[in-house]
Amino acid sequence: MPEHPVDWAETHRPRSLNEIIGNSAAVSQLKSWADSWVKGKPKKKGAILIGDPGIGKTSAAHALANDYGWDVIELNASDSRNASAVDRIVGHGSRADSFSADGSYRSTAEGHLKLIIFDEADNLFGREDYGGAKSIVNALKESAQPIVLIVNDYYELTRRASGVKQLVLTIKFTRPDAQQVTSALERIVLKEKLEITPETIQRIANHSGGDIRAAVNDLQSVSLLSSEAMEEISKDLGWRDVPPEVYETLETIFSSNSLADSRQSLISLDETPDRFITWLDDNLPRVIRDPMDRARAIDLVSRADIYLGRVSRRKYYGLWSYASDLMSMGVCQVSGDKYPIYSDSLRFPEYLMRMSRTKARRKTIESLLDKLAVAMHTSPSIARESIVPYLRSLFASDREFAIEMSRTLELQAGEVALLLGVEADSDEVEKVLASIADDGKKGEEPEGNQEQLPPMERTQVDHQRSLFEFR
Repeated sequence: MPEHPVDWAETHRPRSLNEIIGNSAAVSQLKSWADSWVKGKPKKKGAILIGDPGIGKTSAAHALANDYGWDVIELNASDSRNASAVDRIVGHGSRADSFSADGSYRSTAEGHLKLIIFDEADNLFGREDYGGAKSIVNALKESAQPIVLIVNDYYELTRRASGVKQLVLTIKFTRPDAQQVTSALERIVLKEKLEITPETIQRIANHSGGDIRAAVNDLQSVSLLSSEAMEEISKDLGWRDVPPEVYETLETIFSSNSLADSRQSLISLDETPDRFITWLDDNLPRVIRDPMDRARAIDLVSRADIYLGRVSRRKYYGLWSYASDLMSMGVCQVSGDKYPIYSDSLRFPEYLMRMSRTKARRKTIESLLDKLAVAMHTSPSIARESIVPYLRSLFASDREFAIEMSRTLELQAGEVALLLGVEADSDEVEKVLASIADDGKKGEEPEGNQEQLPPMERTQVDHQRSLFEFR
């Protein structure tokens, strides 16, 4: 079985503050705060890193510890963070000289600092985290070790734990620009020895919106495609953040002899069953080549889909477990280790690719149907079935009707193009929109200067308007 790539977002995480993308002011503040700890005179016992997800806050905290030779104790949302746990690890431990590897208190005179990183501190308010916020405030008051709080929503944290404000240095992280993200991706491309065009890298960076983690995940997902598909898919990255674990889970299900491993792999995957089934359905025929085995596996996936349909209708998510077991252990039992996984065995689902490519068109259709539904006092579904076919015929055969309806419904270029059956940048669409613009200018002229339509043509237009304007 070939070795599957690890998570690049972790593999290529910055190891030094000098490698952090952008945010030079924030990095400088973080260094000054760390220096105050080295000198033994910190004005603030803690620092709070604020900013959107995926822009380098957690990476900066780990890079800080690496630069200063500090060990790290990290608590994140998956850990128990109630009063007892926080006080044991952050409270008692922070007042001590050192920690053990598991975060428990260890009385020692070694004296080197250890950085406590509290990730997603703004999510510390579930029942299982009861009392954790108060313990953190107490730890910040008495800590003998540096503490970093990482939050996406600063207001939410300070609203519920107002005592934090006065005890920490607030450091704001912002999204890097596309050029900075591009430079980071180019370094990864060189390290991984990938053959990806600069245009593809630039598209990924532009699409990321400054989310570095998403950009790296996009790059890794694109790198798994063939060279021909890579360029095509990168043009429309409507899908994103496909974790490498998806491929690992598929590999385990298709090639493992352990039903328990296949089940645990899907349970551990950060993907809902109704989304994962698309991956399984697309890749199953590519891996399981025996017709009888393939039929049995598809039958199991179909049964899983029935459970997912019931979840959708009844909103009873307990049925997800039945679907997951069928998709994991069921398919694994059929496949076993009979079908090896090669480098090109697994791929991104074709259905999701098509949905991504047609995203803009589907939005245009939705917008058009909403406008028609309001104008016709009906539903979008009825507008699609009973109104659009007639409008398309009328738009194609009657230019004046197309102009008048486009003006009345305030249609955009894409919507006009749908009804005319042409591309949005075609001459036909441009002529309709130009006529509407010219008519608008005429409407602003004094009444005596307005061009009058012949009586018969004016009557025809008035009649058509009355069909679609209910006043």
